[in-house]
Amino acid sequence: MSRSRSISAPRNRKGFTLIELLVVVLILAILMAVAMPLYLSAVTDAQRKTCRANMQTIANAVQAARIKTGASDYGTIITGGVTTTILPDLTAVPVCPNAGAYGLANGSSATTSTFKVTCGYGTGAGAHGKFEPGVDSN
Repeated sequence: MSRSRSISAPRNRKGFTLIELLVVVLILAILMAVAMPLYLSAVTDAQRKTCRANMQTIANAVQAARIKTGASDYGTIITGGVTTTILPDLTAVPVCPNAGAYGLANGSSATTSTFKVTCGYGTGAGAHGKFEPGVDSN
């Protein structure tokens, strides 16, 4: 009699079944599959915008250096590159979030009357590109 009593006795088990856990994991995987590309896109966009802001800061320092030195064009500043000695208004050279190198080059006109700040990171659509004061907008 004790045998049948133990078989028919209700079991009070607490916890989740394997199927319930698998359903939860599946739902989380679907949410991650949707959210991850959006997150990575936001990170890439933020890095590109940070680099763009850095290039604008360097451009402002180049223009200030030209005014302080009284130079007639940007030629000597362009050949000096992006350094704190050439651009004294920069307390430190900004760093690209993707470790690209900043440089100075002649602008859209062939003369040294304009200049552009370039970032050496990436190629094609992934490149951070350039910033030319007066030509590129914010």
